[in-house]
Amino acid sequence: MQFRSIALLVLIAPLTALAAQKSESHGSDMSVGVRFGTLGVGPEVSKLVTSHVGLRVGVNFFSESHTFNQSNANVAATVKLKAFTGLLDLYPGARGSFHVTAGIASNPITVTGSGTPSGNITINDHSYTPAQVGVMTLTGEWPSASPYVGLGFGTPAASHAALRFVLDFGAVISKPNVGLTATGAASNATLQSDLTAQVSTIQNKVPVYPVIALGLVVRF
Repeated sequence: MQFRSIALLVLIAPLTALAAQKSESHGSDMSVGVRFGTLGVGPEVSKLVTSHVGLRVGVNFFSESHTFNQSNANVAATVKLKAFTGLLDLYPGARGSFHVTAGIASNPITVTGSGTPSGNITINDHSYTPAQVGVMTLTGEWPSASPYVGLGFGTPAASHAALRFVLDFGAVISKPNVGLTATGAASNATLQSDLTAQVSTIQNKVPVYPVIALGLVVRF
């Protein structure tokens, strides 16, 4: 946690210095900043190319591992966020704040986990003992590139340098690729069938990856 705090300070410190600078009217209509949200944390560059159209590119990252007990299973899981975004912002009001967004986002999240049941576990509405299941492994990741749509508040347009908060809501529109295996399935066709059905259920329940991102940017 201490390393992450230092990293955030390194990213934000240059923004604070730039915020004190002044430029001529409209300046370069460009901003640099840091975003924090469900895609992770990372830098972003934005440019207003016309009074109604802006372009943004960014990269986000985060990683965390945990061990916990869930549904009668001791699970060790790792979550990795590493998304690249290329976005087009459309501003209904000339040089305004509100915008609608469309673009491309790379795989926003990768999840891996493995565990051994500590009691009977239900898979596709069927109950199995720990001995029948063995070690279970779950993997999940989104495609390498998917459409993104959203809306938000904030713009690189500025009459002088300014430190500002920006906010976006959106979704990466695609289903995750899910894998679910168990060592016991090698000798149990019914268990293998239930694992396959469970994967289908998981994928159908997650049609999009939600995005909420708060940012701190310098406009100049």
